[in-house]
Amino acid sequence: MKPGDRQSINSRIDVNRLLSEMKLEAAVRAMKRSGVRFHSETIAALVVDYENRSRELLAAGEIGEARRLSRRAAALNRLLAHGPAPARIVAEAELPEGYHGKILLVVLNGGGFADMVCLRSGDGWHREILRNTRAEIKDLGFTHTRIDPLGGAFARFDPDGGIVIWGTSDEYGCCDKQEAARMIARVHPGRSVRTEE
Repeated sequence: MKPGDRQSINSRIDVNRLLSEMKLEAAVRAMKRSGVRFHSETIAALVVDYENRSRELLAAGEIGEARRLSRRAAALNRLLAHGPAPARIVAEAELPEGYHGKILLVVLNGGGFADMVCLRSGDGWHREILRNTRAEIKDLGFTHTRIDPLGGAFARFDPDGGIVIWGTSDEYGCCDKQEAARMIARVHPGRSVRTEE
């Protein structure tokens, strides 16, 4: 075995270890620096494990932990599909089917991100959506990423299947509703998305 081969194997093992520990920022940096790829079979096995555990936790009523593991599985799936590009690994928008509540646009910078705008939902307060988004990104291993709010609104699924965005956040002001509508339309293709004041 040549010295370069041993270094390549060690780098690949290191990348796989970082991915298995959900240290995606460090893994992406290592892949870009060394050009080493990961073993897709190893990552696919991690995805299956996260998905199975997520389903078990959901059945047991542990919704928060189930969602966290589901996000991990989705991030690794996107890594498999798109490679080490943080902006493709993290979901652009999260709006569950049938949702009726607050939404928040945030911007991610650092740790491999450059002004990536994301839409998040799922809490009774905009500040809680921000707090949970920060926890989500940290859980994925992006420890040097700053997440700042860009404004909030409300969203709901109407009985006719359309989605409406309206209102504002008392804490963070109004988000760009047209941008939010475009992001939601990409997550829910085929649905009409409209904004109201």
